[in-house]
Amino acid sequence: MVGEFAKRREQFVRDLNRVPGFRCSRPEGAFYAWVNISETGVSAEELCRIMLEEAGVAAIPGAAFGTAGREFIRFSFASSTATLQEAVERILRASASWQRTVALR
Repeated sequence: MVGEFAKRREQFVRDLNRVPGFRCSRPEGAFYAWVNISETGVSAEELCRIMLEEAGVAAIPGAAFGTAGREFIRFSFASSTATLQEAVERILRASASWQRTVALR
């Protein structure tokens, strides 16, 4: 399982970094991706709402883990590779919503 999670981690991090405004470093342990979303122009709470409502993908705002996490969101990658790839494709489609929101400001 360690090898399988390592493969999922590598693929998921690579895929998340394709999302506009996402910056994700390779996590050292566990099965969570910690994504800097400061370049999206949207709060972590709003971003999590958009992803859940428009993409059916759940993430947790980083502030739930302390004030230093304000511009981060956290994903679990304890799912199959296919599920993780589908999640990123859905996020990419939903990213148009937050990009529109920022453009209208």
